Amino acid sequence: AGDLIRSRMGWKYDNDTDADDDCGRTSKNTDETAQITNQRALELVKGRFLDLTCTMAGETAAESLFENAPEEDDDIIRGAIIAIQSLLILGSQVGVGGSPNQIKKSVSHLREDIEEASHHEKWDRNDVRRLKHDMDFTAATQLLAEVKKKRTPQGAFDLLVMLGVFGPHEELALLRSGFPTRFTDEEEAAAKEAAQSTRDPDELLGIRQDFTSMKVYTIDGKDTSDVDDGLSVEVLKNADGTTRNRYWIHIADADRWATRDSGLFEVARKRATSVYLPSGSVPMFPSSIGNGVMSLRQGSECCAVSLGVELLPDGSIDPESISVTPSKVQVSYRLTYDQVDEMFDAGVAYFEEWELGAMLTAATKRRELRAKNGSSEGRVTTPIPQASLKVVEDEEGEDNIRIELDIEVTHNAGSNQTSIAEVSTAENEHAAPASQAFLLVTEMMIMAGEAIGKWRTKVLTQDIRSDVAAADTAAVPLLKNGIELPFRSQVEPDFRARASEVKVLQGLKETNNGYPHAWYFRRFFKPVKVTSDHKPHFGLGVECYVQWSSPIRRFGDLQAHAAIKRYLRRKRVNDLILKGSPIPSEITAIDLGCHLPVEGHKVQSVDDIDYKIGLALGRAARVVQRRSQEYWIFEYIRRMSAEKAEQEVPFECIVLGCVDPERLQYAVYVKALGLEHRYLSEMGSLKVGQTLWLRVANLNPRMGQLTLSLASRGSGLASR
Repeated sequence: AGDLIRSRMGWKYDNDTDADDDCGRTSKNTDETAQITNQRALELVKGRFLDLTCTMAGETAAESLFENAPEEDDDIIRGAIIAIQSLLILGSQVGVGGSPNQIKKSVSHLREDIEEASHHEKWDRNDVRRLKHDMDFTAATQLLAEVKKKRTPQGAFDLLVMLGVFGPHEELALLRSGFPTRFTDEEEAAAKEAAQSTRDPDELLGIRQDFTSMKVYTIDGKDTSDVDDGLSVEVLKNADGTTRNRYWIHIADADRWATRDSGLFEVARKRATSVYLPSGSVPMFPSSIGNGVMSLRQGSECCAVSLGVELLPDGSIDPESISVTPSKVQVSYRLTYDQVDEMFDAGVAYFEEWELGAMLTAATKRRELRAKNGSSEGRVTTPIPQASLKVVEDEEGEDNIRIELDIEVTHNAGSNQTSIAEVSTAENEHAAPASQAFLLVTEMMIMAGEAIGKWRTKVLTQDIRSDVAAADTAAVPLLKNGIELPFRSQVEPDFRARASEVKVLQGLKETNNGYPHAWYFRRFFKPVKVTSDHKPHFGLGVECYVQWSSPIRRFGDLQAHAAIKRYLRRKRVNDLILKGSPIPSEITAIDLGCHLPVEGHKVQSVDDIDYKIGLALGRAARVVQRRSQEYWIFEYIRRMSAEKAEQEVPFECIVLGCVDPERLQYAVYVKALGLEHRYLSEMGSLKVGQTLWLRVANLNPRMGQLTLSLASRGSGLASR
């Protein structure tokens, strides 16, 4: 491996007489001879660096090290492969801190599905996960010593950047996590096969309703390509001639394409979630299908699971009105949040597109109801605006990239305004105000989560009871029907037992825009739990909540769709049995989640839906996203400081609260960056809500280090 690296870099071998520099490099040989491609080495190395780099270009660069390898025994080539793999693992550890036990815990989720495998066998992702879990750096340190590089993660990282295997801004947290970084040819083939499938069990059973005549809106960010939810309003007539609205939430029917016995389903299971980073997304499904037939595309007939619901005057859900069905929809308008905000400002959303205005009215009622029920929006009236970062290509930028930073407000106690309003009510002048379009979509998705939970309770008490009553008259035994969903619950804090803290909290409400109040309130929140029980969610202010609206992006949501559709299919099969009607022969046990005891149907194995699958990877994804966000905002600050050269860049900060009284460590909010950070006071005790001007004293984005100290003056970029 050392010889391969020296060959790539043009460094001379140990037996060359030229003097090495301090990095072990020498000038390139002037009498280079033609080199012959080693096809056997390329065969052995193919795919061996899967998920060990963030890009296909990096993976190809690592493989190309072996292109002109000397003709050697296969075991020698395999040994070199192991050394490069170890180097890649070591290089990804830059910036990792904590005790050995903490580091082991951070990769504990990788134990799932790991099987011991020989390097002589087919290489797959289990082997990669095993490498990342075991973290054996022996071969890497030996290789670094051989090429006279520092035997550290930073030394490995720098060498890999020089070789073109890593980029200077490689997403190391992503590599450490064990998430697949690309789709293999086999996975792309599985997506292509699924996209061409014409089999639809819901169509066969006659339960997929045709909603293509409905006007359907999709509202997403401008860069969203996998659209998984749409909205409609249906006007219903009452007996007295008046009308009422039924609100429809259409969720992309990913289960129609990623059936539970398919290769595409396994693709999603291995990933568990899409990962969204400032530098780009790592989707759960290949874009060929996730952005294609699986997505709700404008102008195309798309498969969905649709939920219809009516609201009572106070904004609460009428349980009897809830309807859930597989459907076909056709998106009428694909809109962005900014476009919808403009439509509200111009009045278009209340006239030509009155449905948007009707949904906003319903969403506002829902927000008010949830706030009344004690949701976070009601208790934290002024949330702390947070930074949103995006890395874009820019030939004129450093490393050919530009970092864009926006500061966003999530809500304003239900009184949201548009993002293009002339006068902002946002307390941070650097932050855009909350959006009416965002309020609309957020409330509709939360309503869908509560409604599906209420629907499950309704069908368990009504439909299943009627099936039991009808079973006595059936010529063939009815299918046992039921449904389990992953309810997300959060208990209410015991405010009475924490009276002294509540008193402090109340005193902070009017302190410096309410940011210290929002920060302090976080200590009262209890962890969210996922159970099979219908329980309240304190933070959302709802009676129950099920996450199911993003099946293209979250494996748990895909699982929930399968459970919902299996219930609906079994119900339909029972109806057919009671009527004495034939059951389509194409329906399988996988479709129903149970064996079909009818003549002519083969006995098949059935998989159970396990909502625990993917939870560990989901938690790991949140860590990856947090680490990536931290890296890029620190890199943004570094570039900002570099542009000012010797000039100091002061930042206006608000003291949120004391973290460690003995060390005088405080949590501060940097307004111009939408950043919460720690600060060791240089001026004794600080007052909560106090404004400080701080500067960057020490910064290392890759190591995750940022130290703030008092600025000498309160002017410049941060005060604009």
